Amino acid sequence: MTAPSRTATAHLVRALRLLAWSSAAVLLIAAGVAFWAWTEWNRAGPGAGAPAGAAPVEIRVPPGASLATVADTLQARGLLDRRRAFVLGARLTGSDRSIRAGRYALQRGLSPRELLILLVDGRTLPVVVMVPEGLPTRDAVVAVAEAFGWAPATFRAACDAEVRALLLETAGDPAAYAAALLQESLARGREFPLCEGYLFPETYHFAEGASVRDVARAIMRAGWDRWVPDAKARLALGDLPLRTPHEVLTLASIVEAETPRVSEMPRVAAVYLNRLRDGRPLQADPTVAHALDKKGQRILYSDLRIPSVFNTYLNRGLPPGPIGNPGLAAIAAVLKPLPGCQDYFFVADGLGGHVFSRTHAQHEAAVQVYRQRRAEAGRVKEPAAAAADSTPAS
Repeated sequence: MTAPSRTATAHLVRALRLLAWSSAAVLLIAAGVAFWAWTEWNRAGPGAGAPAGAAPVEIRVPPGASLATVADTLQARGLLDRRRAFVLGARLTGSDRSIRAGRYALQRGLSPRELLILLVDGRTLPVVVMVPEGLPTRDAVVAVAEAFGWAPATFRAACDAEVRALLLETAGDPAAYAAALLQESLARGREFPLCEGYLFPETYHFAEGASVRDVARAIMRAGWDRWVPDAKARLALGDLPLRTPHEVLTLASIVEAETPRVSEMPRVAAVYLNRLRDGRPLQADPTVAHALDKKGQRILYSDLRIPSVFNTYLNRGLPPGPIGNPGLAAIAAVLKPLPGCQDYFFVADGLGGHVFSRTHAQHEAAVQVYRQRRAEAGRVKEPAAAAADSTPAS
């Protein structure tokens, strides 16, 4: 075997030296990149010098959001200077698919690493939804749906399905109720939801990502489970002209619409229960207002003649269902009306309350006092046929 020549040896040495220098350069560059990445990964974010107690920044990570979308959100909300460090760090640590959906309250000045830890741990804020007493269902449905980013129609369908189940559980007739509301929807040219009155007034806290069905079920049954057992026991006594919890809820919604004063509710409920026992029409203005979508507006005498399943001037008995979402006070008033009450009428007193009367003559006198008080307060007195002033009127 022939020994390599000096020239070949020299070339080999030079090649080895070049490789060594190249490797060193690569390692140096890699070390530099790693140092830069580590520094950026742990560098405090924008607002690091903010005073203690500064308000956090709220962001929302939608279910299924990509890593890029989350990084864009953080940067847009002023929590990241450069999104590259956050994205690279998440991928290198294998956390890019572990970020949890939800609402977050994040302090300014956090590093990309600290932000990722919070998002992976899922330290989310609850989705807070408030349903006020007396709020029309269409407004409550929109409020809940918007809180979760759902289409209102999707949430309402889930609520309606839950109401059907509740009616079946308590001797109600969901098919007849749905048919009555469909009739009214066609007559009025707008939808009357089956779940009207069933969205219990309360402040609810849900986790982000809760399903439409779970939220609907929780809200529908929140109040139902609290008062229906007592209602069943009360109805079993047989001294109320009501048969089912649905009818209790229906009358409670009218009581809720008639007065904001809890102290008056048992007497208002007693008036309507007296009229039901005697077979008189309820003549409740709020039911007509519900049919005509005139809540909070004056009801004209011409309105009292509209053909509607909710017109309690033309129809005897209860309307087919609730006209709003009553609270527990109104429900309790229906189940425990004012004892011994023999009133059949009431009218506003012009001071935020009502004057109650046993006879029609007494009621008409109270109506005149109310009109006079309103005129003396500087309001224009309306012609007798202009508007309905009393509930019930006859």
